[in-house]
Amino acid sequence: MKLRWNWNLLVVLLLLIGAMAARSSDQVSGKDGVLTLAPFQTATFVEDEEVAGLIDGLSEFSTRLLLWADTPRSPVMAAGRTVKSAYLPYYYEWRGTNPSSSKLIGTNVIDQISDGYRSLQSPRIIRITTGTELSISEFRPADILGEGVAPVPVVADNTRTIPVKLILWNAYVAGGTGDSPYFSIDLKPGQALGFFLEFRPARNVDFQPFVAQVGEQTKEFSVPLRHHKSGTLQVDVIDETGTSTPARVYLTGADQQAYAPRNVIQRIVMGGQEQPYPGDSYFHTSGDFTVELPAGTAIIEVVKGLEYLPVRKTVTIAPDELNAVEIRLQRKANFARIGWYSGDVHVHANLFAEKRIALSDVLLVAKAEDLNVVNVLPCNDPRTTIITDGQYFTGGPDPVSEPGYIVYVNEEMRNDLYGHVGFLNLKSFVEPAYFGWPHSPFPYDYPGNYPQAVQAKAQGGVVTYVHPGLPSEFPVDIALGVADTIDVMSQVDEETSTGYWYRLLNCGFRCPVSAGTDSFLNIPYHLIPGAGRVYVHTGPKLTYAGWIEGYKQGRSFATNGPLLWFAVNGHEAGDEIRSAFGPLRIEVLGRAESIVPMEAVEIIVNGLPVRRIEAGSDPLAIQISETLEIMESSWVALRVRGAGHRLAPNDREVYAHTSPVYLTIGDQPIASREDALFFVQQIDALISKMDREGVFANVAQRDEIVHRFRQGQEVYRNIARQDLP
Repeated sequence: MKLRWNWNLLVVLLLLIGAMAARSSDQVSGKDGVLTLAPFQTATFVEDEEVAGLIDGLSEFSTRLLLWADTPRSPVMAAGRTVKSAYLPYYYEWRGTNPSSSKLIGTNVIDQISDGYRSLQSPRIIRITTGTELSISEFRPADILGEGVAPVPVVADNTRTIPVKLILWNAYVAGGTGDSPYFSIDLKPGQALGFFLEFRPARNVDFQPFVAQVGEQTKEFSVPLRHHKSGTLQVDVIDETGTSTPARVYLTGADQQAYAPRNVIQRIVMGGQEQPYPGDSYFHTSGDFTVELPAGTAIIEVVKGLEYLPVRKTVTIAPDELNAVEIRLQRKANFARIGWYSGDVHVHANLFAEKRIALSDVLLVAKAEDLNVVNVLPCNDPRTTIITDGQYFTGGPDPVSEPGYIVYVNEEMRNDLYGHVGFLNLKSFVEPAYFGWPHSPFPYDYPGNYPQAVQAKAQGGVVTYVHPGLPSEFPVDIALGVADTIDVMSQVDEETSTGYWYRLLNCGFRCPVSAGTDSFLNIPYHLIPGAGRVYVHTGPKLTYAGWIEGYKQGRSFATNGPLLWFAVNGHEAGDEIRSAFGPLRIEVLGRAESIVPMEAVEIIVNGLPVRRIEAGSDPLAIQISETLEIMESSWVALRVRGAGHRLAPNDREVYAHTSPVYLTIGDQPIASREDALFFVQQIDALISKMDREGVFANVAQRDEIVHRFRQGQEVYRNIARQDLP
């Protein structure tokens, strides 16, 4: 894929990539060294090459700082928000919609990005400021492993009202001489930019001298060097059977840098959804690995899904030696033994027409995360006719699958006006796989999601709206019977999506709980697949058909940590209990166990917490035994609440939720007038949005879809009538 860079950014990223590639651990990042999604987005949506380069530069520079443990996380997250706000107006323009604010002109983007660089904090950043005189900030010594390269972050800030050229000179930098500049960068008035210096100093040299020059002004400064001898760490991760096992690994050296073995992707925990613990660096291992580390104290942490206790160990790395460590994992639970298997309904191996991640890589990640079922969802590349990963579709579990771990390539059908839809259990690919995308063969917001969902359902497919938002088409498609549910756990706030789900259940729709991370495996700084997952009761043997059937029936719970057992009068989630008359006395039994602390378990009836069982002295285990009297037809489920935790990395809070048990008293339906009218209003809002932003070949296309939406509204109006006194 061709990315556009302006010259300054090219220099910056070449330096950054060179520093990364020269690291002794030789870790691998995304395509061409790219860590974040921003360069792919701007290459698609931002025609102004200079603006694209500015946005990409801040995104990559700030994220790279996270590889040091002493980088404050909040300023990096703020820089990420700056990146998003800078490119969104161009995205809206590309789509042809009119946001409330007009497109930012280049000067404003320069101001935004410059403020983003200035707000970053790290004791390692060298700040070179041009004003009435050149000034150099204080900074931490550069750590050098053996004879490796020292990557040093620099923020150059021009506070003058005229453009300047900053030149750095040094006679001893690899590739430079005393008579030629080592590095130069042009800065506009008031502009700040970040870049990485990389240099390989002579052995036993304690300082690396530089001269900064702007016009006639010069400033000498030296980078103090902290040389580290190296040793080799050899790790074998062992499961409860004594077998080497894949896992997720966090590894920090004595120099406070994150490390990874050669030829693996070094990933970073994403913080784009206001997660409280972003920025940890990790990698997936097949079970054993070696890596060169600085001599001294290293910290290794190993995580494998939600059923093993995480292990954190301090290791002393002796110089010039092989330091062997065995990490033995302990099972906290074994849900497969009782017929429960976890899955993620929304994972992307690649995005933006990449082919970097193979399905064998997906399988390794699944095993490392102890994720039994991975639904890989090919989708369209916005700039081309390519369906990324579409070449892997077979209409069944992929041959790469192994006993206990299934990779099934399905489909994400995308329209940004009506919402994105996941099709599971497909036997044939639904075409078109997208519509309503400018500059594509399907530029019109027609035919709507409904006909596509009909195609999926006709072949035994399951339809779920991924990362659901409103207004969108999901209330219509669920009302008309062509959508099964929404992803209650996804890449949005669970409070919001859970609220939508409660309203659907309160309208009488039996929507199972669902969880999909929307992880992009080809982007190192992104969400972790399976960090939010849905467990499904399939019986003793895992098959994809059995998993899908249990998923549809709602024999399930979604979680980012807590594991749940749940029964109402002996019936599990997804069951119905019928009584000829009420009140109905029920006994709710359950247990929550977790590798992350829980605060409480709530018993939810018709969307409201009716009992709260606090965690007590053991926040990792909660027992539930409660008796309730139910007066009307209802649904009952369990929800776990807990404060955010770094080992629930995709989310703001610790969360788990069962699908409901349904209680039917007489012939009384579950029907909430309030919730039904909420969806009536949301469908009106969607029609208004269509009229503002929709693109149609003719009025007939628009009217056909509106007619279908009105049919969905009538379903909700009928539900509202059932709730009249």
